[in-house]
Amino acid sequence: MDIWGLEGKSVVVVGAGGGGIGTAVCRHLGRAGAHIVAVDIDAEKLAVCTDALAAAGVTHVGMVADGRQRAALGPVVDAACDLGPIHGCVQVAGGMWPPQWAPFASEDPHFDEVMDLNFGVTVNTVRAVGRRLVEQGQGGAIVNIATVSALNAMPYGSAYAAAKAAVLSLTRSLAVEWGARDIRVNAVAPGSIATPKSASNRRPGDTDGTDLEVIPMRRRGTSDDIASAVLFMMSDLAAYVTGQVLCVDGGTSVRPTVNDRDELPVFVHNEELRARLRDW
Repeated sequence: MDIWGLEGKSVVVVGAGGGGIGTAVCRHLGRAGAHIVAVDIDAEKLAVCTDALAAAGVTHVGMVADGRQRAALGPVVDAACDLGPIHGCVQVAGGMWPPQWAPFASEDPHFDEVMDLNFGVTVNTVRAVGRRLVEQGQGGAIVNIATVSALNAMPYGSAYAAAKAAVLSLTRSLAVEWGARDIRVNAVAPGSIATPKSASNRRPGDTDGTDLEVIPMRRRGTSDDIASAVLFMMSDLAAYVTGQVLCVDGGTSVRPTVNDRDELPVFVHNEELRARLRDW
């Protein structure tokens, strides 16, 4: 029984290479029966994904393309239609730009590149795939990868947070615009995820230990954690879900305000109770 509703349908995954979230998304969707068009700007990273898909017996095509260039997405969509009825896309491409952390007032020269990499690629991908879904007239699903930092504050990483916040706004707007066409548009917002790329995106001096202190589940997430959420959002199990942001962050986004000294909620004023809580 095909509970996913993905059997034989094609899905475009942009930012598929490198063995991280994009590769895991391709693998999960492929195992659920989808045909995958895996896209990445880096041929070597793309090969990591396509090799994994081939080993798993997933029907797929690998394409090297720069999603920042609008014209690059046309052939990608055509390839998806050649594989089977196009069901939609997952936009994973993005990230921060070295130097990853910079004061906003410093006029970081990479600000525009970060915006283009995270929001520009999303716009181009979703427009190209969405246009084809509208023409096809059979509905579909789109999932954009954002970040929990788009929901709150990210000092010294404002370009990344702002770009991903724009992704969330676009997601909600298109969910309404395309809702009557049965095209669902959702987002998954990862927290701290251990991937081959993530080590380069940490602030100087950060360690897994200090990172874990702000994660209620006390562990970093995995690429499979994100891919599982994406699979749900792309599948028929989420047939009545659109315009939503699913945080996959170990509870980080709902963590209460804490006292910097002892990491206890600031509203716990009784010292005896604070001591008991710390000991517990």
